[in-house]
Amino acid sequence: MSSISKVLCLPGYLQSGATFARKSSGLRKVLSKKLNIQLDYISPCHKINSKHELGFPLASTEEESDKVWDQVVENENNVRWFAHLGPNDNKGLSQSIDHIIDYIDKNGPYDGIIGFSQGAAMAVMITNCIKNKLPAHPDFKISMFVSGFVLTEAKNGDNSATNREKINSLSNLNQYCDDVKISEEPAKFLIDPKTNESYGKVLNTEIILVYGKNDAIVTPVRSEYITTLYNSKNIHVFPHDGAHLVPNDKKFVGPISELFDQKVNHGKL
Repeated sequence: MSSISKVLCLPGYLQSGATFARKSSGLRKVLSKKLNIQLDYISPCHKINSKHELGFPLASTEEESDKVWDQVVENENNVRWFAHLGPNDNKGLSQSIDHIIDYIDKNGPYDGIIGFSQGAAMAVMITNCIKNKLPAHPDFKISMFVSGFVLTEAKNGDNSATNREKINSLSNLNQYCDDVKISEEPAKFLIDPKTNESYGKVLNTEIILVYGKNDAIVTPVRSEYITTLYNSKNIHVFPHDGAHLVPNDKKFVGPISELFDQKVNHGKL
C-alpha cells in the first residue's frame, strides 16, 4: 500500500489529461502543492478519428470547423470515454470502465477520484463499482463530480430529442426523477441487482458535487440527479454561477480543499 495520497482525475469529452490538468489549475495547485496529494490525470482511451464522428458542428462554417478540429487533434484532445448514440447505446463505455479499473489496479490504490463532464459520469460509475471490480481495493475516501451526469432514459419510452430536451430543462429534481430511469448498461456499474439499490448507498465515500447554474451542456438537474445514488449525509453540493467548467476561484476551491484535507489527509492542513 502506498503512503502517498493519490487521486485519479478523469477528463471530459474532447479533453486529454493534460488539458484537464490545465483547466483545473486552481484546484490542482491547492490539492497537489498545499495538501501534497498526487493527482494522476489520464486521458480517455477512445480516439476520435474525424470531426464527422462528433454529431455536432465545431463552428458555423466548414472551413472554421476544419481549423478547430486541427487544433483539437494537435492538442491530442480528440478522445472520449464513450460515444452516446442513444439509450443503451454508449459505444466504448464498458471498455472504458475496464481501462480505468485496470489503470487503478496497476497504479493504485487511490484515495479518491475527480471527474469532469463525461469523465464525471465515468467517475460516478467507477465509485460505485470499484468494490465489485477490484475487491482488494478500498472504497474511495472522496469522489468529486464536476458537471457530471448519469446516463438515463425516459421512463415513458419517449427518447425523442424533443422529450429529452424537455426533461433536461426541468428545475425540480423530484419531477426529473419521476421522468427518467438509469439506462441498462450504466446500471450494471451503478445498481445492485440483488437489492435494486445504488451501490453508492452503502459507501462511506464523501461525495462532492459541483455544477454550473448556467450550464447548458449538462443542465443542473442532471447533475443533481447524482445525489440520489448516495446517502445524503455524505453529499456536499457546490453550485456556481458559471457554465460548463471547473471553477478555479480560491474562495470556491477553499471549502472543497478542506474536505479533501479532512477525508484524505485527516486534517493535516
